[in-house]
Amino acid sequence: ALNPENAEVYRNLGVTLKELGRLEDAEASYRKAIALKPDIAEAHINLGITLQELGRLEESEASFRQVIALKPDYAEAWNNLGNTLQSLGRLEDAEASYINTIKLKPDYADVFWNLSSLAKTIVDAEHWVDKCLTADANHVRAKLTKTALRFYQGDRTEFDDLMQSKFKDHSYMRSFSWVFLLPNLPELYFNKWSFYDAIAKQSIRSRPFYEFGVWRASSFKYLIKLFKKGYGFDTFTGLPEDWDIGSRIEKMGSYTSDGNVPNIKGGEFIVGKFEDTLPIFFAERRPLASVINFDADLYSATFCALNFSKSVMDKHTILIFDELIMNESWEQDEFKALNEFSSINNCTYEVVAISFFTKQVAVKLIGI
Repeated sequence: ALNPENAEVYRNLGVTLKELGRLEDAEASYRKAIALKPDIAEAHINLGITLQELGRLEESEASFRQVIALKPDYAEAWNNLGNTLQSLGRLEDAEASYINTIKLKPDYADVFWNLSSLAKTIVDAEHWVDKCLTADANHVRAKLTKTALRFYQGDRTEFDDLMQSKFKDHSYMRSFSWVFLLPNLPELYFNKWSFYDAIAKQSIRSRPFYEFGVWRASSFKYLIKLFKKGYGFDTFTGLPEDWDIGSRIEKMGSYTSDGNVPNIKGGEFIVGKFEDTLPIFFAERRPLASVINFDADLYSATFCALNFSKSVMDKHTILIFDELIMNESWEQDEFKALNEFSSINNCTYEVVAISFFTKQVAVKLIGI
């Protein structure tokens, strides 16, 4: 039996529960540990990471700041705070947090990797990737991404070498290969927010946007500032089925917002499963889309959303896919849905922007 006086037992239980994917139970266990021992910094950081994965970013930030108040020299806390701030779109604050991490732990490879996602140029990104590899020569994501950054700068030597190595079938290399075989190299971005900004500049901003898969509305809140009017579709109770990413399975119900529907000025939210709500919603004439953000993850949900939103697409509409590439089984999810939709509708697409760091891809349909 658990000893209620032993905060470390509850913390360890939380770690186990999190590894099992039981995030809400892990949260409860960490909170018990903190209630028993408020100065247990490790439980605060575990809680912050769990809240981050649950999409409760403001709470995650508060948890990491509590760790830092307890242990100002805790480098991992500063790094994780940076990740949460980046997810909140507060990029300057995130950068400051990462820089604090480096001051405390100059050889911390992951913080250099995280800084690469704040880059504005390929040269900047490569600078941080190189720093990451100096700290950890075996950092796989950095090692592989370096070859893509070199390719974008006209040097394909390292990419070709890795394509002859044990990494040739890695999901990153498969993703790079697909991009590099496109007729034109698309613009490369490093974080979600600069990606959205760039797409907004290419779109017809007088039109509304549509988003399939809202979760806790972090992207929706950002996009509504750019477009003023948006339609969001979600069950708000999580994935409708298990999602096999390859390295792990995201269980049905993951990415829930606990049924909480956002209240955002300019936003209209349609609640329910796509197969139930979309036929009714799109039975009426709807305004053409500036941007459609597909963040439903699953092949089935993405294909359904593509089919029903066809009526609001034209040659100017930009389709953003939140995780088209990079995941272990990326070819079986949003990528598969896009290609099947294009084939069925006798159209093709031009890739206008990508991010190897966020997994996003933006396309314009040709012949729709």
